[in-house]
Amino acid sequence: MTRFSRAGFILLLVLFQAVKLFGQTAAPSDIFHAYENDGFLNDLGRGTDHAYTSGLQVNLLYAKSHPSRFFVDHLLPKAGDSSVNTYGIGLMQILYTPNDLSAAYYIPNDYTYATANIAKYSLYSFNAQKKYDFQTEVVAGIMGPAALGKQAQRWLHNAIRDTGMPNGWANQYLDDVLFNINFSAEKLLFSNNKSIEIIGDAGLCAGTMLDEAEIGPTIRIGKMQPYFQGYMNHFYTSYSEKGWNYVQLYLIIRPAIQYVLYNAMLQGGLFSASPTVSTFITVDNMRDQIYFEKPKQAIENFVGYIAYGPVLAYRHFSMSFTQSYYTQVLKGVYPCIYGNISIYYSW
Repeated sequence: MTRFSRAGFILLLVLFQAVKLFGQTAAPSDIFHAYENDGFLNDLGRGTDHAYTSGLQVNLLYAKSHPSRFFVDHLLPKAGDSSVNTYGIGLMQILYTPNDLSAAYYIPNDYTYATANIAKYSLYSFNAQKKYDFQTEVVAGIMGPAALGKQAQRWLHNAIRDTGMPNGWANQYLDDVLFNINFSAEKLLFSNNKSIEIIGDAGLCAGTMLDEAEIGPTIRIGKMQPYFQGYMNHFYTSYSEKGWNYVQLYLIIRPAIQYVLYNAMLQGGLFSASPTVSTFITVDNMRDQIYFEKPKQAIENFVGYIAYGPVLAYRHFSMSFTQSYYTQVLKGVYPCIYGNISIYYSW
């Protein structure tokens, strides 16, 4: 099952704004960003609707023309006095589901139903002279039935006339609060000043949603603006240029290793009890339904992944497709694979 109905609506809004603002010549100070993570998007042609089945996010990125008065901004790290700072606000819904959507009972040894709605505030601070950046996100939200994952997924199945209705949402983790601070730092390791950049990246996530550390390089190959000129420069081209200079077209390859201590979407919230679930057992040819407390799932602490895909930027517009492959994130359960489609519009 795809989420193209939602993505299509967002794309129409972006195109409408493009018609209004196509004559713009000044460098942009704002970017609208929408993306969809989806297990159906698979470059092997084997799309799924299980594991990390959907992650829909919308963001507004902007530069401030004056020193910020927001107290949080004074707490977030910046990449030096000459840094180019881009701020952002965003909303996201995340959905996890098991492989068998038809079963109303709990399925062990599989991903379980889980959903979260989160809001985030971010700062992307780039130092063009010293070629490094700090990226910080403050995340807050809720998980569980209050996040309305059941209603959202069932509405979408009805909208696209999909008969495979998800029936197991009664087994999802209970309501809980989520709060996280996510931080990463990047540094240029190699550049040929033309078409290749290798960037080192280290990140740390801490809070009630996700606790992990990550390290790995980002490789960019193609026609592109220098990475550390600022976050916005990745997603538009200069309006004063002509012909091929209007275009950025490059490939991103990003392998990484994660050390994961806790993931609320896979293991349940820190402050909520485990829900009561049911399954069926057969004893003496009799099938009985039993009820029990949902067990906490065991996660893999060391997780590897690789993400890759093309990025295209032309004047106000940018689009990218990224495919992500993870090793097992749950012990004894199949790996997680999903694709990402992102759309950017700047003004």
